[in-house]
Amino acid sequence: LRPGLRFLEERTGKPVLGVVPYVEGLRIQEEDSVTLERPKVKREGEVKVAVVKLPHISNFTDFDPLEAEEDVSLVYATSPDELEDADIIILPGTKNTMRDLIWLREKGFARKLLEARGKGKLIIGICGGFQMLGRRIADPFGVESGPGEIEGLGLLDAITVFEKEKATYQVVGEVVVELPFLEKGREIRGYEIHMGRTEGEGFVFKLRRSTGGTVYDGMISRDGLAFGTYLHGIFDDPVFRRGVLNFVRKRKGLKPIEPKGIDPRVERAREYDRLAEIVRRSVDIEAIYRLMGL
Repeated sequence: LRPGLRFLEERTGKPVLGVVPYVEGLRIQEEDSVTLERPKVKREGEVKVAVVKLPHISNFTDFDPLEAEEDVSLVYATSPDELEDADIIILPGTKNTMRDLIWLREKGFARKLLEARGKGKLIIGICGGFQMLGRRIADPFGVESGPGEIEGLGLLDAITVFEKEKATYQVVGEVVVELPFLEKGREIRGYEIHMGRTEGEGFVFKLRRSTGGTVYDGMISRDGLAFGTYLHGIFDDPVFRRGVLNFVRKRKGLKPIEPKGIDPRVERAREYDRLAEIVRRSVDIEAIYRLMGL
């Protein structure tokens, strides 16, 4: 590459501080949902999970740990028909909750979700998906697409009001009620990144935010078949993840599987350390520090 680097320096008058090589097999999270369009090898797992691929989907890497489970067949559904055989249907996070909720109704997903709920399927909402599962969403300040409000899917007794300030916190807390897939008192971790404040009855998590203060989060229906939370990264917890899957396995007459104890957060940290070391070896890091005034 040296002739090319010399050309760049002569043409721009700027020094080339390094070249970071392509790293084979680097296991870090994807940054752009366009990767969901790549063909994937389908696994015929005993537990079928369908994540609705919303037009404004965000934080889709929340579900990477589920995809890694050997008994799980996971699809990102672009058609309501793909929900037909799902044991678990997940509404993920979104950059525009109200528009995506309208899209769910226009495309027939909302009707299919309610039908699946009536058949005893497990419905999970994460962040914006949690807001959609409630009774109503209000946007008095027009932070998404103009002031207004919209009726939710009504699977949880919750009302969400969007606020001007976005909640962005690392959180750690505990389960305050007995869940079908997680015992009371167990520690739970994750992070919040959302605009809304959700009120209602029956919160299931008591969380301590990284900046201080305590909030309550998460709701579940009385029969345990509709569950929502603002917590991203909750499926990283092997006990929670396996608890959800075993809840479904039991309902299907299948034997439960013990959690493997694999924490994706530890694996990701190891991979990011690996990437950092490669970058450090590949660039003039001291020059970069000087440019940053360090």
